[in-house]
Amino acid sequence: MALHQDLLEQADHLASRERMKPRQASLRRAVSSAYYGFFHLLATEGARRSAPVQPPLLRAQVQRAFVHANMKEVCQQFSKSSPAMILRPLLALPIEADLVAVASAFVALQEARHDADYNVTTTFNRIVVLQMVQRARAAFASWQAVRSNPNAVVFLIALLLQRQWR
Repeated sequence: MALHQDLLEQADHLASRERMKPRQASLRRAVSSAYYGFFHLLATEGARRSAPVQPPLLRAQVQRAFVHANMKEVCQQFSKSSPAMILRPLLALPIEADLVAVASAFVALQEARHDADYNVTTTFNRIVVLQMVQRARAAFASWQAVRSNPNAVVFLIALLLQRQWR
């Protein structure tokens, strides 16, 4: 199984691990794993779309170039169907609902991951965490539905290069 799928499976496991009183550590790691699963899905797809198979390590190197903050910025634009002006000539508008859902989920999951990893005053409960894991799962499905569309290719490349395009 691919890393992104393993991370989503791990998020499910951690969210359901303790039956009666889930530990904050398990719930926090579940949120983090759900986000990282989705991050790796998009980074893997972006590297696959932008780098050839040869030389063998090039795709892995391109995948490492995806930056969380830059990806969030692009996703915020796509989630509101208002991509940067430089992207508009490249896109067929309106942006597909599944792509908007992907972008919205990325923003929400990244914000939840920041709380889970850094905000010790936040308390998580199983219901909310399971909803976040489900949101990641739904985003995986939305991505599958839209990944072959030309707008999805522009989206992936923007995740990687938008800062350089400005």
